[in-house]
Order: sequence, then C-alpha cells, then structure tokens
Amino acid sequence: MIIRGTSSRARMDVETGGLEIFARLANEWRDLLEDASDDHPYNRPEWMLAHLRAYFPKAPTIAITIRQSGTLKVLAPLMREYGSFSGLPARKIRMPLSMPGAPNEVVMAREMDHEASLHAVWDVLKSLPDWDVLELPSVYEKTPILRLSQLADSEGYKTGSWPLPPIPTIRLNRCDIAKLPPSSVLRSRVLQAERRLSELGDLSLQCFEKADVVQRFFDLEASGWKGKGKSAILSDARSLQFFDEAAREAEKFKYLKLYYLELNGKLISAHFGMNYRDRYYAPKIAYEEAYREYRVGHLILSKIMRECAQQGIVEYPMGVLEEWKTEWTKESTRRTFQCIFNESFRGRLLYAARFQIKPRLKKLAQRIGAVPDVRS
Repeated sequence: MIIRGTSSRARMDVETGGLEIFARLANEWRDLLEDASDDHPYNRPEWMLAHLRAYFPKAPTIAITIRQSGTLKVLAPLMREYGSFSGLPARKIRMPLSMPGAPNEVVMAREMDHEASLHAVWDVLKSLPDWDVLELPSVYEKTPILRLSQLADSEGYKTGSWPLPPIPTIRLNRCDIAKLPPSSVLRSRVLQAERRLSELGDLSLQCFEKADVVQRFFDLEASGWKGKGKSAILSDARSLQFFDEAAREAEKFKYLKLYYLELNGKLISAHFGMNYRDRYYAPKIAYEEAYREYRVGHLILSKIMRECAQQGIVEYPMGVLEEWKTEWTKESTRRTFQCIFNESFRGRLLYAARFQIKPRLKKLAQRIGAVPDVRS
C-alpha cells in the first residue's frame, strides 16, 4: 500500500493474531520510541505485554505498521474485545492501556508526516471487519491521536468523548525545589515530621535499581488498608504477575527506581518509581500506616523530588488524580475517553445509547427527582 504524502518506499502492513504479534515487534517498537517525538514508559512493549499477559493473555491483537526502507516508522497497537458499551453488547477494537492514566498514542517517528500517517491508519481501521466501536480510553490534550476522531467525524462516522480526571504534574524545571510542596503550611508540617522521625533513629532514603528487592514494596502495600480491602498487589495474582514482570523489565532496560524511606532499617514508605527520558513516574506508592501521623507519603515525595531535580529530571506526571496530589501542584494535563462508532446499525445504536438516550434519561431523572429503570 502506498501512503499519501510519503515516499513510494513506504509500506503498510496489518498483522492480526495474539500477543506474539507485539512480542515479535518489541525490538523494532523500542527503536521507534527512541525516534518518536514523545514517549512514555507505559507505552513501551514490555509494559504493554506485561499488562496483557497478566490480564488478557488470550487477547486477539492488531498491529498496524508503516515501514520506510524496512524500518518501522509508525505503529498502532490494538486489541479486540467482546464486552459491553453503555450496557449493550459490543464488539470493540481498542488501544490497550497498561496503567490507569497512561496516554494512548499512535507511535510515529519524528520525521514522518503525521497527518498522512494518521490518514493511512484510519483508512485501515475503518476497513477492519467485525467491530462496533473503536475505543481510545485515555487521550491527552493536543496529541496527534485526536486526529483519528476528527477524520472519522469528517467522513460521517459517529464519534463521541467524555472528560477524564486530569493528570496532575509537578514541573521541576519551572518551580523552586526548596518550596515543594508549594503550600507553606504543608511544607512546615513535613519538615517538622522529618525532625520528629529523626529523633526516633536513623531516617534515610534508599534507591534501588534491582527488581530483587521489589517484594519489600509488595509487603508494605499489603500491610495496610489495601491489603485489608483486597486491593493490594499481593491480593490479586494478576496484579502480582504484572508488577513483578514490569519491575524486572524496567530493571533490564535501566529505568527502574525503587525508592524506600527507612527508619532504623524498617521500611515506612516507598515508591515503585522510574526515571525515564527526563521524567519521573511512580505507578505505585505505599506507606506504613503506623507512621501516618508523620506524613511519610509527603516526606518521601519531597526527598525524591529533590533527588530528581539534582539528576536533571524535569517533571513528574503524578498519575490518576487524587486529592493529596493537588497539594503539590496546580498544573495538570487534560484528557478524554474517545470513541469512534462503525456505520453499522449496532454501531449507531451504541452511539445513540451513550450520547443521546442516556443524557435524556438523566435530564428526565433530574426533573422528576427519581432515577428511572433504564432496563425497562
């Protein structure tokens, strides 16, 4: 296939199968990310594969690729899922999300014509058989992938979206590190807590780059309310498989940073962290609840941010929005859940259910002061 706006040496392929498709592309995928204009660790093949192996081991996958002179220049990794949408059965094609809050993106080399590449990807997507809705579960503002919905809309396909909680972000290159957290009251309390802890013994921040100590993190997280509520990593075999593999892969590719705050050798707070392309990420954090009064979650973060600044880290995308994170930054990245519906009857029915019928039922419920039975 010749791609509009590109050299005649460009070749597009569509591969379908299982997880072996992504595994076979992994090395090329990593090389492409090195040449991409933006990159996140959660979009790397090792994270994507760890997630899929743990939660969707038999998932049918689709890889749309564009190569120039045999070199991978564009990749759209997708999966099929037979589930529900707005309470109705649906055949989905969606872009996998290896972590909540991670961005969806078609990976494209800097030198590629992004507009032409996205046109080519969309031409393939709309021609794929047996789908009702294409889901992009986490699309960041001002990113190229937004063009897919715009292209579909321009051709008469139904599209829809809704806002998701933004991603709070600490911009280390734009703030005074000595004034983190920015609230003077919280900053004073954290300093006071550190002094009180230091009076109890030796307080130190340790950083490990080997996955063989990650079990300490899992044990700490499971010791508190997450363990009691069965939401800790150790409470779910799939989560344990995922994070154990992710830790080993992060070590292998040299971006793992396990930060452990210890008091007399006892672990009291921890970050499952990563330093990746001048950004810091922490997909999981944990603390010892017996030390909650010492604000150990805030304390470890203040120490990590100072160390990151010294290492040239420019920002920390803090993941899914939580109230405590707003005490550290007012900056955030907006994002949306994007949907494109097939022109089939079922696709249009799903669109109507989510974006026409549901809003009307909500208005009706507000008027009568009761929630109607949607099933009836």
